[in-house]
Amino acid sequence: TGAPDFSSHNTDYSILVRNNTGERLVAFKGDLQADKLIGGIPAHAQGHGLPKNLTLFDKTEDFPLILLTATQYEANKSNLQSQRNTPFTRVYVFYNKSGDNTVVYELAEGLGGNNALTIVNPSTLNVELRVGGPAGETLGYAPAGITQTVLKVNDGNYLVYPVFKRYNRLRDVVDTVYPKAGSGLPWYQPYSFGEGHDQDSMRLSELLSGLSMTSGVAWIVVDNQSQSSGISFYEGAIPYRTASGLEYIPTNAPRTFQIDMPRASNNNYADSRSVSNWGFGTPTNKASLQTSATDTTPVTTFTVERDKMYTITVTGDHNSAEGLKAYISSTTTIDVSDFNFN
Repeated sequence: TGAPDFSSHNTDYSILVRNNTGERLVAFKGDLQADKLIGGIPAHAQGHGLPKNLTLFDKTEDFPLILLTATQYEANKSNLQSQRNTPFTRVYVFYNKSGDNTVVYELAEGLGGNNALTIVNPSTLNVELRVGGPAGETLGYAPAGITQTVLKVNDGNYLVYPVFKRYNRLRDVVDTVYPKAGSGLPWYQPYSFGEGHDQDSMRLSELLSGLSMTSGVAWIVVDNQSQSSGISFYEGAIPYRTASGLEYIPTNAPRTFQIDMPRASNNNYADSRSVSNWGFGTPTNKASLQTSATDTTPVTTFTVERDKMYTITVTGDHNSAEGLKAYISSTTTIDVSDFNFN
């Protein structure tokens, strides 16, 4: 495989990374094997584009991005598996082969010290550890199937928020959920390292048992019951796409689109967001949103709430004089309890 490529690929990249640490890092896709090497990331790199090896990035999928320091890599490149339980860190990544990959994965500044935070995750859930809030920088990722993951961190204080992420193939969205405390705010655990305290652990099954979950998104299901087989869902002139980059919605094949909630001031996600100028149809013939099949008043601004799924049914024909009709046919609250450890 040769030496890792530390140059930034600004156009034809696979993954974008912001490295807030002082370490040069070597990235692997999914496993510590020579043929899974993606490339290198310089210390303090901002918006660094990793190379796109078409053998590695041949399909839409989620995977752990495994990072070693350049020193770890050089000392262990003949036996990379020796670092399986003690990499520099892991990050949950979603790669979209045919769509957008502009998400920048941020690595927390506190990574890379001599202290050890052991994440005990005996479940079938993939858990991302964020610092400062569920929308904060990534401290690490504890994949399902690896009972213990050791994160090396610097001296200091950390508020660690667990966030569960998975690619939902059925709905073609990336589910992101996190536990709520009794106050309704995101649950977290505080840790301090230094002054002789250099080890601690986070036992997720014990800490999270019985807590409810919430997400940072709403979902829009567009059910095309029209005579137009390839309509799109627009905000203004911009079409929405599914996680895997699909835009067109065939007849009788509903597509799910994810609406991300904005960050709130406390690094939490907001409970709702306002959206406007939604249209359903073709670039030259769009139907405005209606609140029901019979209310023909166009909805110019609409508030979507997190944890809710809105089904929008589209009927009619874009080639006819009557055109298309798009209306909210159902609103349901999505139960994300299947992420629980119970």
